[in-house]
Amino acid sequence: MSAAESKDAGCPVVFTDVALEAGLRFTHERGATPNHQLPETMGSGVAWLDYDNDGWMDLYVVQSGKFEGSGLHGKPKGRTREGGLATSRSNVASGDLTPAQDRLYRNNGNGTFTDVTAKAKISESGYGMGAIAADYDNDGFTDVFVTNFERNTLFRNNGDGTFTDVTDRARLAGKGWATSAAFADFDGDGYLDLFVVRYLDYSVEKNYFCGDRVSGRRDYCHPTLYPAISNLLYRNKRDGTFEDVTAASGISSALGKGLGVIVSDVDSDGKPDAYVANDTTMNFLFRNLGGMRFEDVSILSGAGVNSAGRAFGGMGTNAGDLDGDGHPDLVVANFEAEPNSYFRNVGEGIFEDVSAVSGFGPPAFNFSGFGLNLFDAANAGRLDAFIANGHVLEVPKMQGVTYAERPFLMWNDGKGKFVERGCGDPFRRELVGRGSAVADYDNDGDIDVAVSNSGGPLQLLRNDGKHGNWVGFLLVGRKSNRSGVGARVTVETEKGKQVREARAGESYLSSSDPRIHFGLGDATSIRRVEIRWPSGAVQEVRDSRPGRYVRVEEAAPHPDPLPASGERE
Repeated sequence: MSAAESKDAGCPVVFTDVALEAGLRFTHERGATPNHQLPETMGSGVAWLDYDNDGWMDLYVVQSGKFEGSGLHGKPKGRTREGGLATSRSNVASGDLTPAQDRLYRNNGNGTFTDVTAKAKISESGYGMGAIAADYDNDGFTDVFVTNFERNTLFRNNGDGTFTDVTDRARLAGKGWATSAAFADFDGDGYLDLFVVRYLDYSVEKNYFCGDRVSGRRDYCHPTLYPAISNLLYRNKRDGTFEDVTAASGISSALGKGLGVIVSDVDSDGKPDAYVANDTTMNFLFRNLGGMRFEDVSILSGAGVNSAGRAFGGMGTNAGDLDGDGHPDLVVANFEAEPNSYFRNVGEGIFEDVSAVSGFGPPAFNFSGFGLNLFDAANAGRLDAFIANGHVLEVPKMQGVTYAERPFLMWNDGKGKFVERGCGDPFRRELVGRGSAVADYDNDGDIDVAVSNSGGPLQLLRNDGKHGNWVGFLLVGRKSNRSGVGARVTVETEKGKQVREARAGESYLSSSDPRIHFGLGDATSIRRVEIRWPSGAVQEVRDSRPGRYVRVEEAAPHPDPLPASGERE
């Protein structure tokens, strides 16, 4: 037995980084400069999507670029079409003088990907942060929204393999430093609205001097030096444009330092709520009152601060039923010297901090967590957690704290108790982890992980090993939004019930496989599948069998089987 095999002995699955052999040759450029602009420490994310509707998950990867000395991103003098200063990015680290663009990789259906960025007419040269994917205009094709420092971008999928930048028409350029985002139908009209998280009231001109004034050596400033800012909420007007309803919705009154967002119906009233992970300030829980109005219940819910009343440095966040009681719980990846947070939903949107007693929080004390995904790693019928770790400063190694850090795999016992144990070489490799997203990219029925690393290589962690049974659902809304975002799916087998929600945007700066995946363990049959659609319709799906993905249309009781593996159809 090799040393690696001995370290992984007893693991139910082992993960292997296959990015290079899969054709994903991407290196993130963080744009570090002597001026130490704070955005250089924070990017970037990834988004899984099936942009060509062929049944295989493609991958959008966000690039940041180059912040150069005197101006924003080293921009030359000039103006963009929007009247702002022009920007430029270059792959100087690799010697490539072409712009350091975001990348779109098409899944070839055989374990490999092809870079189709140019062919798809993707041209994104803002200083990139995150990306989310969903069908905002209900035309049957998945679109991409990209968050950047100062100006965001919406790419509309034309349905012919190409995209068009419709940011100006859609009125989604925004302003400020956007980080994570999420699509959801907040007002229940059948179209996806957009929640955009902003980090700090920061600009190039507000890059204060931090460091040693005697020597003149700069360092990155701490986020506490900068004012908090509100998040942004946009209502989909159903004509290809969006309306900024931040003030009218009540969102604007909550000022924070947001990095992550997850949308979940935490109180099970049929309306999606929004939870924001803030850095050094209280996390926000916005309860959806209907009519595009929200109530800030951060303190009353118990999910705003920990059990001692303290706010942490929250980055990535997610939601899922971790203890099998049918209620979505909330988790947050926090900064170094802080445990990660697990807020258990005790019902009706009230939460209890169980970070310590669950085992979820303590392993993170010497780590800085960013990407945070909940998925069933071994198809055992419970949600495990992947956490991408990496510090924001190039700190010398001391007391177990480093700049580059290994990721976590947190194994769930099915009752919300966790043990941290990475299985495979990727969990022993130290990188500066940022955004992460999960998908079954090879359609073999188990969940894989894509990880973006600041200043480092893109990773594709293939899930290898023996697994339990599984089933997956691709939802197509009719009265509801086309992507089915916000639907709640319940699967019942002889082993019990599991509940999942369809989402667009999670983790940190990222977006995962839109299909809803259930591990079934050793269950041999599915007794019942129920879908509560965003429209309020409740639908029972018949004839669902393990070992395949099924396409379910709203109000169509008989699902269509999709290929689980094999050749591209």
